[in-house]
Amino acid sequence: MQDAGRPKLVLTSPPYPGLHVLYHRWQVKGRRETPAPFWVAGTLDGDGASFYTFGDRKQHHLGRYFANVKAAFSSIHAVSGPETVIVQMVAFSEPEWQMPNYLRAMADAGFKEEHMAFTDDNPDGRMWRSVPGRKWYAMQLGPTGGSQEVVLFHKKC
Repeated sequence: MQDAGRPKLVLTSPPYPGLHVLYHRWQVKGRRETPAPFWVAGTLDGDGASFYTFGDRKQHHLGRYFANVKAAFSSIHAVSGPETVIVQMVAFSEPEWQMPNYLRAMADAGFKEEHMAFTDDNPDGRMWRSVPGRKWYAMQLGPTGGSQEVVLFHKKC
């Protein structure tokens, strides 16, 4: 593949490790789950929630999740060029151990994190934001790991 045909930007929000997110269902009135996306597409959903989230959120150490991050981004690495920037928005239920494992999976896929100095407000130099639209019951918990999203930038090693 010639460099002119390689993407310059890949913008993604991969599944959040250890967090319950309904990627494959819509909620009606904020509660009842429906497979409406599959009705609209005229297909059947033959996969459970863990298929869409890279693995079961309750799996110890989230091994399957991190293996799937590596596999997915290895595929992106294959079509990326040296100038391709990968921009990801992701949240972690337990960022103190999940984020280093996530960055290791990205490194294993052939990417290195690029630090973009957008702000001096955060000691790690990354951009963080509060997750919008959190449910009222999640707001009652206050600031939790999953209540903050981080923007990560990567380039090929």
